[in-house]
Amino acid sequence: TRLSGLMAGELDVITNLLPEFVSTVPKSAAVQGLETSLIVLSTENPSTKDPRVRKALNLAIDRDALAKNLFGGYAKPTAGQIVNPKAFGFNKDLKPYPYDPEQAKALIKEAGAEGTTVTLQGEAGRWLKDRETIEAVAAYWTAAGVKVDVQISEFGEYLNRLFDKAHRPDAIFVANSDELLDADRPITSGYEAGASFASNNDQEMSAEAKAARIETDPAKRAAIYAKITQKAYDDNYLAPLLYSEDIYGFSKRLEWQPRVDSKLIVKEMKTTD
Repeated sequence: TRLSGLMAGELDVITNLLPEFVSTVPKSAAVQGLETSLIVLSTENPSTKDPRVRKALNLAIDRDALAKNLFGGYAKPTAGQIVNPKAFGFNKDLKPYPYDPEQAKALIKEAGAEGTTVTLQGEAGRWLKDRETIEAVAAYWTAAGVKVDVQISEFGEYLNRLFDKAHRPDAIFVANSDELLDADRPITSGYEAGASFASNNDQEMSAEAKAARIETDPAKRAAIYAKITQKAYDDNYLAPLLYSEDIYGFSKRLEWQPRVDSKLIVKEMKTTD
């Protein structure tokens, strides 16, 4: 609908332009965005409690292929964490999880998890290529030796499941944004036990996240975040996927440079007629 309106001259700018339509619209622009897509893995549910299984689920995903084939290059693999590369608290020492399907299969077998059903909760239409990303991840996991029950819910029901503390999904897709470019929000959301959509019960990590929130020394604060993200990486609490770009379609008459904070401020735009 957005694309049709733009092509008909009814709209001047649309967001979330699909990569495959970049060459179709009159004008387009892309900028590194604030959203990090990820899969939250429960450390408490039977199917994903074993750390070998969570590691296998991370190793089974080809993030480079997702960025190239699904997003046409308008995304890049995450550096093993939920924190945005532009944000304070980003751990520069972490690297993307490698793609190693053979090791993933071996770990699933070693854990005795072959044929185990992993429920993957998601939604469709809220974020760019969300359903396609979820289905691609499910295919990678299936190839690693588990059964994947993909559940795509209406967005309201999805939110209920995302924030349900009593009945956490085995795995749930999220795209987390960080408008403040500070690690506190993503750390709280994804890593702090009992907060937001975190699915671990790591009380030590939770205490560290709370301590970092009130630490006034930037160096000490950064060191706490580095410790948190390193441990979460090692224990595979999350399966971070991609840093996405924001893609916009323009009319011929619109002149505007997209912002890294994703805001559309009309006074910064102008038309040629």
